[in-house]
Order: sequence, then C-alpha cells, then structure tokens
Amino acid sequence: MDSSILSLIARRMEVAKEIGLTKMKDDAEVRDASREETVVRDFTERARTLGLDEEMATTVANTIIEEAVRTQLEQDLRHLQGKKVVVIGSGRMGAWTARLTSNRGAAVSVHDPRGTLDGYDNLQSPEHGAGDADFVIVASPLGTAKEDLRTLFSAKPSGIVFDLCSVKSYLKDVLREGVANGFKVTSVHPMFGPGAITPRGRNVLICSCGCKEADAAARQLFEKEGAVVTEVPMDDHDRLISHVLGAPHICALVFGRAVSKSGLSPKDIAKAHGPSFATLCALAESISEESRRVYHDIQRLNPHTAEAIRSIEQALDELRNASLDEDPAGFAKIMDDERDFFGGWL
Repeated sequence: MDSSILSLIARRMEVAKEIGLTKMKDDAEVRDASREETVVRDFTERARTLGLDEEMATTVANTIIEEAVRTQLEQDLRHLQGKKVVVIGSGRMGAWTARLTSNRGAAVSVHDPRGTLDGYDNLQSPEHGAGDADFVIVASPLGTAKEDLRTLFSAKPSGIVFDLCSVKSYLKDVLREGVANGFKVTSVHPMFGPGAITPRGRNVLICSCGCKEADAAARQLFEKEGAVVTEVPMDDHDRLISHVLGAPHICALVFGRAVSKSGLSPKDIAKAHGPSFATLCALAESISEESRRVYHDIQRLNPHTAEAIRSIEQALDELRNASLDEDPAGFAKIMDDERDFFGGWL
C-alpha cells in the first residue's frame, strides 16, 4: 500500500515536471496562486468525503505543491535546445511528440495533409521543413505512414528519421529503402500511448534498418527521458507485438463484449463486482475509448494477428474443458503453469 502511494506521488511529480517545461517554453510563471488554492480545496473536499482529517489533507496538498514548484524551478531538461524537429502527423501521438520535443527546447514544425496542430508551425509539405531538420518523426496513423514516409524521402531529409508505428513489417521495405538511398533512418516503437506524460520508466523498442547513426540518435533521445530502450530485430518485432500488444487488446475487448452481452445491467453489476472485475473493466473501458482506426490497424496490418488469436482460442478451449471437468487437476495445472511462467518478473 505504501509503495502505491509513493508511486502515485512520483507520477504526480512527473506531471509537474512536464507542466514546468511547458511554462518555461511559454515564458509563464511557475507559481499560480489560484491553481494552488484549487488543489488544496480539492484535497480537503475529498478528505471530507472519505472521512479523513481535513488539516492532514491540507498539509499533504501543500507539501505536494511545494515539491512540484521546487522540481519545476530546478529542472534543466532542454537538451534539444537549438534543434529543429519536424513531426509528421497531427493526431494524438503527433501532438504528444510535438509537446515532448518542444518542451525540451526544439523548434517544432508539423506536417499532416489530413489536418493541423494548434500552437505549432504547420508545414504545407515536408519539402518546406524536413530537408534540414535534425529529427523527422513520423507519428501519422499506421495505415498512412508508408505513404507519408515515401513523401518524406522525396524531400531528402538530412537529419535522423524514425517512425513510431506499432507494426513494422508493413513499413520495413520503405524504411530499408530509405537507408539504401543514403537517409539516416531507424524505427521506434514506444510501448505506451499518448496518455503517458513522458517515456520515463517505460519501454521503447528500436528496430534497426541498417543505419547505426540513426539507431544511436533515437536511443539517446529516449534514454535522456528515462525510457528503457531495447533493440529488437525488425523481422522479430511483429510476432512479439502480436502477443504483448495485440493479444491484450483482443482479450480486453472479449471480456467487455461478454459482459455487455450477458444480459446483466450496469446497475446489477455495480452492486456485486469485486477487484478482479473492476480491474478488467478498467482495461476494457480504456481500450474502448482509443482510436478505432489505430487499434484496427494494429490487428489488421500485423501478419501474426491470426496466430495470436489462435493462441487465445486454444487457451479458451483448455479453460472451458478444465472449468467444466469434475476433476480439479486440469484447472489447477493451468493456474500453476501461469504462476510459474509469470513468476513476478513484471
């Protein structure tokens, strides 16, 4: 329990640091008296609801505020000062990339033939900015990324180019062609979505396209943000992702689908649910709120999706048989196997 409290405080400080960088970029004051008053008031009102001492809640709120202010005043994370970054894509991941890099001092421009991103210079075409950028980051939807990369290479970028896509086999030919034509290209897969404040403590995969300079530059960029960076061979990436990304999405949607079709009303469920149900519901709800296009492309364009779904079907068959069998041995073995496999390594 105590470690969970500290983890939440650490996340709160992560948010505070990023807000501080935004304030620094926008030349805004670090302290905002009205906002601080709101935070304290929210804490005390919540404490009252929970039956906790309001004075204690006020002390906790003020301690968190002072630590957040100290963090914002002391940090120096503008390691991209003087760099030029072009982001291809104006969606949620494009906005995340633009915010992260501009907060660290980069001059950021955005190109997306499908839309614009407020607060940034929006380029009519890659030719208007990508040619001399230090980094060109392709954060467009997976289904359009291949064509966006081809258009980008026609602008002859001199800097580091990488995509942020969740499937690589769909793109690997055009990425490797870019390296063959002399461009500095690599491929990156952040194992988190735009809801993550920063990459700190999160996994980032790099799939080399054959340019060591680009691999090293992308690695350094994310490691400076505290990410755990691992290189995965391009040809192995999609099978791995079908099980660590695609399969969880499918399982959460299957759970949500089964419950929603059970005939039970949300009111009935609310009276009886427990921690396991709440955890799975939270995951199913979270996934149901994501981009339909992005999540469909993750399944549709990964050549190993069918294999992952077959694994789920086989597991469900085993569980069906074990659950209905009067002998508990089969069910116990499934639980034992999973305990031995996971073993706390997460």
